[in-house]
Amino acid sequence: MTLLFNSIKTNIEQTAEGEKFVEDMIGHNLQTAAIAAKMRLNPDINQIDNKELVELKKIIGVDEITLFVQSGDDIIGAKSSDPKEINVSAKGWDTIFVAFKQLFNMEEVNVGMGQTLTHFWSGPIDTATTNPEQLNKWGYYYDGTTNYLINPFVHDTSFRNYQQITGIEDVIKKLIKDNQETALEVSVLNTDKFLERKHPVINQAPSNWFSEREVLFGTYRFRDPEEKKYAETALALDKTVFYQTESQGKSITKSFTPLHIDNMKYSGYATIPLIQITSDNTEIDKIINQQLWKTIWFMGSCTLVALAIMAATLWIFKRNKELALQDVQEAYVGNIETLFQSVREQRHDFINHIQTIHAFLALKHYDDLQKYTNDLVGEIRVINELININDPALIALMQAKITQAESLDILCEYEFKHMDELRLSPIRATDIVKILSNLIDNAFDAVMEIEHENRIVEVMGSIYNNQVQFIVRNTGPEIPEALRIKMFESGFSTKSGGGNSGLGLHIVKQLVIRYKGSIQVMSEEGSTEFIVLIPILKTS
Repeated sequence: MTLLFNSIKTNIEQTAEGEKFVEDMIGHNLQTAAIAAKMRLNPDINQIDNKELVELKKIIGVDEITLFVQSGDDIIGAKSSDPKEINVSAKGWDTIFVAFKQLFNMEEVNVGMGQTLTHFWSGPIDTATTNPEQLNKWGYYYDGTTNYLINPFVHDTSFRNYQQITGIEDVIKKLIKDNQETALEVSVLNTDKFLERKHPVINQAPSNWFSEREVLFGTYRFRDPEEKKYAETALALDKTVFYQTESQGKSITKSFTPLHIDNMKYSGYATIPLIQITSDNTEIDKIINQQLWKTIWFMGSCTLVALAIMAATLWIFKRNKELALQDVQEAYVGNIETLFQSVREQRHDFINHIQTIHAFLALKHYDDLQKYTNDLVGEIRVINELININDPALIALMQAKITQAESLDILCEYEFKHMDELRLSPIRATDIVKILSNLIDNAFDAVMEIEHENRIVEVMGSIYNNQVQFIVRNTGPEIPEALRIKMFESGFSTKSGGGNSGLGLHIVKQLVIRYKGSIQVMSEEGSTEFIVLIPILKTS
């Protein structure tokens, strides 16, 4: 039963993640639609009419579009392509109303739910206030260039079709169908409503909203007096809790399991939905008894077969004992020979090194001896240091760059700390390689313009305080302030002759921005360094 319940939990969590991905895609599309609407609309609400919005919604590909303005302590729908949305008040929309205020204040929306993007926020799919029978996905955009908030929204038709085919409701139906003997019902419960929690709110959400439902998905008919106690225990321990009880004349086993899915949060509080599964003990007992008799017959048959096999095995074992001993001895001798061969090879290299060292000593070529031993120790040190980086991509990159530096007569030094933690971050290894390789290539190009003995490039990497830092430093003249501003532009290059595309630093800048990081250039006479900081969120 534990395996079954874990399978159901995993299926629902994976399906919910898929739904979240689809819902986030819709949110991104709504942000794009809102920006397109802003580009076409007059920034003054008084210069816009509703007919213009009716035409605009067709152009930008949304079902409806409403423009909200601040009115005293309220926020109302001033203009809309949907007549029902005109003069609608947002004051009773609880968390959404708070998000509106943050957008109008040019703040990043932080209400503990929904999807936050630049100048944009979108909540989970919920009921339309103006039409309780309809579920919509809304997006809200405000960047300060207009005197209204842009609200494009789409009906949930396509999303509900997705849910019916591969969504949570479909998964629950299939799970119950595939486990009819044990699973009476499966449901996803709204914790706040199920446990009758009362959060302090300024504006209470309408009771007909989807977010106010007790059962979000599935059905919940088999109730019992102790259900809330076990639900609280499951949330407190953050694990599945089983218990047996009676409901509707049946002996049942129930379980509550916390479900960690962000797109099922419908309030700003840390509400965690619960998966509730009910099983029929009568059917379970019947299945167990049937299986018990099958097991007895199976075990009896297996015992007879096992005795026959044991007798045959014993006879074969005695007959082949000497051959087996001979095979073992031959294998042992072969392994010993392989070991000796490896030792002989290592001894050969060792003798060569000793003979070379002895020859230098005999000839009193102490300088040559020191250079030879330095090279020998250097090879060992380089190999050890590369291995200690603890990241395959970085090891491969630095090995290639060290070889390149030697061919260019450049001293390339490096130091990496805690790089094994990169595996726990969402940063792609290919992006790390792109950032570092472009910075190192840029440093190589810079030092090629100075004397051989002064060509030094240093590469450092470390992870601390949940961020990864890379520093690439090179010797050379100071980069003028005017060039530092332009050097990250696409196609910009100070190299003559057309041998440089000017894309390297631009690629680095774009990758750093993608990961919400920063890049800084510090330059003075004799030294230039690039410092890259990227925040990382470790995943378990």
